[in-house]
Amino acid sequence: MNVLHPRNWSRYSRRFTGDKEGLRKYKRVILLSQFALFGSVVGVFHALEDLVDGLYFMPMMDFIMAVSIFICYLINESGRHKTARLILLSFLNIYFFIYSSLANHQLGIYLYYFSWVGLAAVVFEVHENFYRFFFIGLSIVLTIILFATNFDAFGKVTFEAVDIERSFIINFVSSILVLVFFIVFMANMNEQTENKLIALASEVKTKNTELEKANRELDRFFYSASHDLKIPLMDIKGAINAALAENKNEEVLAYFEVLKERAQKLDNFLLDIIDYARNSQIGLRLETIDIALLIDDVVRNFAFTKDADKIKFQKDIHLERLVEVDRIRLIVILNNIISNAIKYHSLDKRDPWVNIQAYHKDHKLTLIISDNGQGIDEELLPRIFEMFFRGTNQSKGSGLGLYIVRETVEKMGGDIQVQSELGKGTIFTVTLPVNLSITPVETPKRVTVL
Repeated sequence: MNVLHPRNWSRYSRRFTGDKEGLRKYKRVILLSQFALFGSVVGVFHALEDLVDGLYFMPMMDFIMAVSIFICYLINESGRHKTARLILLSFLNIYFFIYSSLANHQLGIYLYYFSWVGLAAVVFEVHENFYRFFFIGLSIVLTIILFATNFDAFGKVTFEAVDIERSFIINFVSSILVLVFFIVFMANMNEQTENKLIALASEVKTKNTELEKANRELDRFFYSASHDLKIPLMDIKGAINAALAENKNEEVLAYFEVLKERAQKLDNFLLDIIDYARNSQIGLRLETIDIALLIDDVVRNFAFTKDADKIKFQKDIHLERLVEVDRIRLIVILNNIISNAIKYHSLDKRDPWVNIQAYHKDHKLTLIISDNGQGIDEELLPRIFEMFFRGTNQSKGSGLGLYIVRETVEKMGGDIQVQSELGKGTIFTVTLPVNLSITPVETPKRVTVL
């Protein structure tokens, strides 16, 4: 093993040789060990140099520095990384403040504070920003104090030095090299992070492409399977209706009524899947339509729905011209919201109603569908648009209806909001971007009871 190579100065860099992720994880730990070991060796050489020059105070200070930094190296290598960082930076700041105050300031020992600022900036982890900025601030404050006190913080005590000019050059070059080392480390770390982000972005893009392809294939399968299932289901419903018409046995009829209800539930579920798959696969198809007439058609489709005849439907349309909108998707939206209003109307109310309003403003069509039905619990409101969410035990649907409504509205570039109060009713507000046709409607304002 080449002991002169920096990667061999820490057991962490030796352990993760060839493992980029491991080296990235312990990059600051490895840096601290490399710096501490290098600083210890440099301190010993400085001590020997000063002893050769016949000095005693400065070799003692250099030796204290070397031993203290080496202790921090051992602490870091033992796994107590945060402790090593805190002790090392505390020691360096205090030690060099004392050293700069007692030694001749012309030696330039204070220049190392620039290096300690760089060390504090790179050695702490992201979640240790408090310590990072604390030690950066401490180095700056101590440097200011040194100059403010004219390097006499401990009184007029100055120990002898030999060849001040040579020592200043050594300290200047050393401090600059250490600072450059930290800057290069930060640059390399940023480059590695950037490369990692680019690689992750490319991976995410690839995964998204694969996911979109899988979703398209799944939607096509749902759409195809649902259509294929509709044919035998219609046969089953036909057979059930024939049996109900011909059979006179009440017990048998009861069984067929149950089968009819289950078949209808399955039929509704298949319709929901078809609506969802169609919304995912097919782009917007704009048609010029009369909103009032469209609402009439939708409401008429519920004429034979259970309890629909007990509800008064009102429409309040304020549109001067025809609008260009995706007719099929708009029908899906209205069908699901009105269907819920019928299912969950209040049977104990004397005059149940559903009101449908429509108006155009700022290139947007606003539809407001309100009712005086059961309403929705305030705690459940944030979840009603979730897939398969059913708010009560009375819910008999698939839980897809309002989810499909939201998906359809978003596909059309619109927005949907809901307000509700338990026991008083619900208001759905759908806003869709539309274009007005040049064709005027026959009666711009139409208030009608359907």
